[in-house]
This record gives sequence, structure tokens and C-alpha cells, in this order.
Amino acid sequence: MKKFFAVFVFVLLTSLLFGQGDYQDVVYLKNGSIIRGVIIEQVPNVSIKIETVDKNVFVYQIAEIEKITKEPYQGRAGSTSRQGTNGITLTNASLNTGYSGLAELGFQIGVGDYGMSRLKLDYIYSYQLSSPISLGLGTGLRYFFDAEEIAFPFFADFRANFSSNKTNPYLSLGLGYLFNKKFNGVGFLLAPTVGTRFIISENTLMNIGLGYEMQKMDIYVDDYSYGHVYSENCGAISIIVGMSF
Repeated sequence: MKKFFAVFVFVLLTSLLFGQGDYQDVVYLKNGSIIRGVIIEQVPNVSIKIETVDKNVFVYQIAEIEKITKEPYQGRAGSTSRQGTNGITLTNASLNTGYSGLAELGFQIGVGDYGMSRLKLDYIYSYQLSSPISLGLGTGLRYFFDAEEIAFPFFADFRANFSSNKTNPYLSLGLGYLFNKKFNGVGFLLAPTVGTRFIISENTLMNIGLGYEMQKMDIYVDDYSYGHVYSENCGAISIIVGMSF
């Protein structure tokens, strides 16, 4: 089990570090537009020519350009942004419809009579229906420290994001089932979370959340020399850090 756990953590961290893809040229114009692609021609102090992923070619005078950067590859060509009244650049790219992956790492503090502390690792593959709702399916593991056992969750993830600012609140709800042989199959899983998302780049988001995980499982209780099995809630407070890409 410990070897499997180490391999799982390595794969998760590797996907976070290297899942961002190649870099591309990004041209920020003074009118607020953003053009992504490959700069194919540049005349110093005069103009640049950029080709987008859909093979459109644009020419801009240097006087029109705010800045030129290299950023992780963003497949949605021609995404634009606008300048907010507080001076922060706002972008809707992160809330465009489409598929995305989310990896979450968390520590869960057991609460209640039957709560057990555990480590949480999840990967969620979701589809952004529209701003602000996304739906996804997730799996991962829970490592219970006291029992030294690993269990595997399978769940649906419902998520609402309330802003396109660089920092914005979100709500999520996980609903599913947890599997483990020693825990007699374990049972129903419910995990509401509230948190904040931070836009790192056009296709990379970080989230920090605080939640509660309700986990039903069979608990053996010795009642006056007679053992009984009860279905109890092994609840925990979750502190979560995640990265989506």
C-alpha cells in the first residue's frame, strides 16, 4: 500500500508540474485585446506579424502594443480581455465552455465521535457548461492515518464560480462513494467546499478551499460484551489546495 501511495503522489505532482504544455507568444494591445500565436516576423521598433493557431495572420504597429510575453499554450485563439476600473486585467478565458482537469491535495481533520484524519488526493475531469457552472467526474484516494488504510473515492463534482476576476470565490459539491475492503466497502460520500480561485495564467488556475467531508462507514462497537456494527459518519474538516489546467 505504501509503495502504491508513493507512486500515486509522484504521478499527481508530475502532472501538475509538466501538464502545462508548450509556450506561445502573447501580444497585449493598448485597446485591451490579447492575441495568441507565433510571431513570424518582427521589424524592430516598427511592427510585428503574428500567426494564430487557426492560421490567421495579423500585423500590428509597435505603437499599438502594450507588451509582448511568452505564456503557457492556450488553444483558444483570439481570446480577449478587458481592463477593469480598479486597474486589474479581467479575463473570461478560464470560464469558457470546454473540458479541464483539476488536481486537489488536502488534509482532512477528523471531527465527531467517529471522525478519522486522512490525506485527500483527487483528480477531477470536468466540463464548463457556462459561466459559472461546471460538472465533472472524479477519483483519487484517502489515506486514513490511524488505520493506515487507503480507500478510493468515485464521485460527481458540481462547481460554481462567481467571477472572472483574477481572484474569485467558488462553491463545490462532491457526491459519490468510497471503496475499501478492510472498511467493509465503506459507503456514501458527501463533500461541500467553499473557497477562492486564483488565475495564474490564461489556462492555469489555483484554488484554496475549506470544506466538510461526510463519509458513511460501518463501525464496530463493543456494547457490554456484545459486538454490534453501526453505520456512522466518519466526518472531517478539509483544507484543500488545487491546480486546474
